[in-house]
Amino acid sequence: MVARILVLAVLVAACGQERVGVSSGDPGSDYNQSALHAAIDEFVANGRTAQAYADLAKTVMKLRPGMDRTVADEAELKLIVLALQPIQAVQSKPMAEQIETLALTVWPTLLAPAIRADAVLIKREPSAALLLPQGGEDPRQYLQRLCGGPLAGDCKQVVPEYQGEIVAALAMKRAMERVRNAVSSCVMCAAEPGWHQAVRSWESLERLAAATANDAERKADPDNWPIAGAAAETATAVEDPTALWREAAINLSGEVVIGGQRYTGGDERIEALRDLRSDSDTIALHLRPETTLAQVKSVVGDAKKSGAVKVAIVARAPHYPWERRVYWLSDAGKTRLHLRPTDSLQLLLHTIDHVAAPGSIARVD
Repeated sequence: MVARILVLAVLVAACGQERVGVSSGDPGSDYNQSALHAAIDEFVANGRTAQAYADLAKTVMKLRPGMDRTVADEAELKLIVLALQPIQAVQSKPMAEQIETLALTVWPTLLAPAIRADAVLIKREPSAALLLPQGGEDPRQYLQRLCGGPLAGDCKQVVPEYQGEIVAALAMKRAMERVRNAVSSCVMCAAEPGWHQAVRSWESLERLAAATANDAERKADPDNWPIAGAAAETATAVEDPTALWREAAINLSGEVVIGGQRYTGGDERIEALRDLRSDSDTIALHLRPETTLAQVKSVVGDAKKSGAVKVAIVARAPHYPWERRVYWLSDAGKTRLHLRPTDSLQLLLHTIDHVAAPGSIARVD
């Protein structure tokens, strides 16, 4: 780790060194190379943060029309290598924090096409602009637009809570491909092992991100949730905006899963649900649509024993962006549906849609 940090420090220092431009009276005669180096120096001076990187990327994009092939190749190489520092600075942070730090600053540049000099026979990709943040977008809105548009083939079938993992993995993969191409095309890089260390660093980041994305894709398939209908309420209408939404999942084995921890026994499960509930009177349950009503009744009963007054079943809108919606269940609700214990949760919710209004509490017998 120390060696890697030292190598990166050398690379960044090299990227920030002043160089002698072409001295002719025309300030643009060096094809914006001096301006590129000045922008890199500013990035270093500003602490090499994610926001400083975003500012550097914007400057490079403004300079790119005046670059020749040599300067454009240099900009591509250094822009991707310099992205390592803001990425590694938050690598150990929760994904929510990574999204807030990187989604609007570093990921857009990594996802974009490689920097190339303008040429008559080269056309820019028309979709490239769609990868950049639009005015007024926050990080979550940005990810949702990407997954519904230019990255739809990769993450449209992913519920919003997991889009960060997928887009991060795409950004890492794209950065790895770009740095490999940039270093292999760089004649001078062969004599400097630091550039090849940068390639290995991106390869390591890509492997970690790919493993996380594979797990996220499995968990984030909308088919893991029941389909919401007319009697479901929008989740934001029932959530306490001052508290985190408390949710427990029930896996295929009937175990309660909270934060990755599994609970099987009755008392153990009730205590885990009580801890999850904390000082709230509501617990949300993520149950698969094929869960039997016998299993539903058991976990709803345990949720009530844990002190929950209201139990919400999380469902999903039938179309992108798979909006979270909820139904209310109880072991003593007013709406009785007279279904069999072997019937599925999805059948229960469809029945509620036909006989009850949004916000009604259905009884699970």
